[in-house]
Amino acid sequence: MNTRTPARTATLALTAVLTALFATGCATEANLDRANPDQANLDQARVDPNLAKGRQQLVDAMDAAWIRVVASGKSREILAEQPPSKPGAALSYMVTLADCLPQPAIAPFPAKPVGLWKDILERGTIRQVTQTTTNTPNDTSFYFASISDAYFLAMLDEINAHYNVKLKVEDVALVPGPAPTTSMVVDGKADIVSQLNATGGDTQGMRRRTSRRFTCTLSAISQYMHIPATSELASQLNTVDDLHKRKGLRICTGPLATQTARAFFPQHTISTKYLNDLTGCAKDVEAGKADLIINPLPDLAIGGIKGFKAVNTQIVAGTPLWVAMEGIECPSDDNPRTEDQCRATD
Repeated sequence: MNTRTPARTATLALTAVLTALFATGCATEANLDRANPDQANLDQARVDPNLAKGRQQLVDAMDAAWIRVVASGKSREILAEQPPSKPGAALSYMVTLADCLPQPAIAPFPAKPVGLWKDILERGTIRQVTQTTTNTPNDTSFYFASISDAYFLAMLDEINAHYNVKLKVEDVALVPGPAPTTSMVVDGKADIVSQLNATGGDTQGMRRRTSRRFTCTLSAISQYMHIPATSELASQLNTVDDLHKRKGLRICTGPLATQTARAFFPQHTISTKYLNDLTGCAKDVEAGKADLIINPLPDLAIGGIKGFKAVNTQIVAGTPLWVAMEGIECPSDDNPRTEDQCRATD
């Protein structure tokens, strides 16, 4: 026997409609998340309070480790052994940028790891973005890359000792040239970007300082003009101001100087060699294809190249380690030939 009243029948019908509506809505949201992973990542950042905290803990842990490496004198010991081709020469060209003073007492390691930092400690591996090079003295990066590696390993020694772990490094290698390094950490394909990018530069259409978290400056280098000693320019270019006053010179650079040179000297023509830049630029000058070189070596003789006058530009670039920041997305344009642009979502 049917005992439902009209009011009860209406209530049941409304309940059924709302149930169907909510079910449809949830399914739609789930489908949107699958179709738009960037939105899903943003939603996670808003909901998960440990996402931001874990990323910042990774920065804080790296800072704490670096400060101890400097305070112990280990950083200077490393420079005394570098580069492999000329041990000790690094003491003449590596600059100390005092943005994190060697004061371990006020730079503790994170006490209660969460989020990304907890994941790294538990998995026992930290994934860092790197770039492939020839790894020969023909590249300017040869005289700096081994320093960066040694610094990072010394930092891991400090972290391992503090947390009683044995972290291993997993390199996520990218090809030479402009690279989507912000995307790599935002998308979770890597935990950090190694010392590839200077603090003042830009990647994927955004200033690095505003699109990522970053640690203390680990390495800092001055940029030098290298002018053929027998050219007329040798007597004309004696300071960076002399270069600013000129126009239309052809400057050859490598990956460690290209953004700096383009930004500071837009009135000149800048060419960049991403592989074999040291020898390649020297050959271009010799062949009359370039007028001078800008790179961070104070003397090209360190790389076995003679016949150049060096002038310090007094422009210093520093490189930290980089970690993802919330509120940044880098949607793919599905074109492997172009660089995906990043943007702030707030």
